[in-house]
Amino acid sequence: MSFSNELKRLLLHLEYEEAAALRARTHGLLRFSKFFGPEKMLFQTENKSVAQLYADSIFDLIGLDATISVAEYKNQKGKSFFCATVDDQNDREKILRFFGYDRAPAPVLNEEQLQTEEEWGAFIAGAFLACGSMVDPGKSYHLEFVMSDARLCEAFIQMLSAVRVFPRSFLRRGSFVAYLKDSGEIEDLLGFMGAGTMGSEVMNVKIYKSIRNRVNRVQNCEIANMEKTINASAVQVQEIEAILSQKGLAFLPEDLREIARLRVENPEMSLRELGEALSQPLTRSGVNHRLKRLSKIYEQLFRTGRPLEAGQNSKKTSVKRGGRRREKEGALWKSLCICTFIRNTAF
Repeated sequence: MSFSNELKRLLLHLEYEEAAALRARTHGLLRFSKFFGPEKMLFQTENKSVAQLYADSIFDLIGLDATISVAEYKNQKGKSFFCATVDDQNDREKILRFFGYDRAPAPVLNEEQLQTEEEWGAFIAGAFLACGSMVDPGKSYHLEFVMSDARLCEAFIQMLSAVRVFPRSFLRRGSFVAYLKDSGEIEDLLGFMGAGTMGSEVMNVKIYKSIRNRVNRVQNCEIANMEKTINASAVQVQEIEAILSQKGLAFLPEDLREIARLRVENPEMSLRELGEALSQPLTRSGVNHRLKRLSKIYEQLFRTGRPLEAGQNSKKTSVKRGGRRREKEGALWKSLCICTFIRNTAF
């Protein structure tokens, strides 16, 4: 069952404490039906239970001399819809008198009969049963009322504004649509109509979406930080390995040897983790300082054009080739780390 049909099912089974509220709901069903006048009264819906409610409510409230016909039809796509028609003109005039639409000029909406908040809510519930629909809030926030009369649409928008709900309107294939997109206003209107449980469902969906979006933002930020760490680590490992291949570990100052070895052996470690792994622990900034010193040594050896010892040209070539190989290996390792992180932190 769609969210809209579930909402209508809830509104159908609402129990009102006052008879005036039942009258108000019937008033909404009639006024927002497809035709409401002395010449024709026709209610059209895809929901058989709503069509039956239309007929039963009129008989229970007013009592008619003739009949209300309820018939099933098929549209061009083979989908069923139901029409309830007040057959006799005397009965139609009796209904108009009962709800105050027999005078001239007839009101667009007779709000004089709506005295309490419960009656207003019941009237709007009847209007929704007659011409309303709502999209599943998990997909989109959209609730609408579709009417054939521009004056009725405008009057209804003014009525909703009185209860602090402010719909917009547009023309769709000859019909006038009053709609809400704001989730807060939809929640308020559902609660006002007596469908508070469905309003709570909208709120729960909104909370879920908010949490999911927040988690996605945090995850994206963490992935970006991880990429920075991985890129920096790959460069550091490449530079240290180049130094070691050229000069050996003994070439480095004593305070850099341990950090160089740890970085090469643990490329996935953060600066904080490297600092904690040292025999004499260092802060993150201390580790960063030593790695920068190693990078400076690499620059002096390979990028400043300083004279190299005999036989270093061939070694330099092999370092470059090894560097390209290590770049490929580092890219693969980086992809595996990111995939693992996403799998472990996915919402």
